[in-house]
Amino acid sequence: MGFIEDILEPIPIPRVARVSQVFDRPIIEDLEATFLDTIENRGVLDAVKPGMEIAVAVGSRGISNQPLFVKLLVGMLKKRGGKPFLVPSMGSHGGATGDGQRKML
Repeated sequence: MGFIEDILEPIPIPRVARVSQVFDRPIIEDLEATFLDTIENRGVLDAVKPGMEIAVAVGSRGISNQPLFVKLLVGMLKKRGGKPFLVPSMGSHGGATGDGQRKML
């Protein structure tokens, strides 16, 4: 037996099964209109008052069309008189430096 087998020998290994999951992937014909309508109808921006400084946290992965959504959100915040600014929210992406993350944003 090798080292790994030796240290694992007293540990019971549970039975495992392969599992897969399929998520629906609906196609949204008009992303911009759907996004704007959703934000408006859910009251997301109701608390925004003129002159408020508002951080918009932007990650580095996982959202399709993210630049469009960020642009639309920032536009909506400005329209309500807010002063939005972007905050990187991405951990080690961009080399985990402010400059690297700014470049990714």
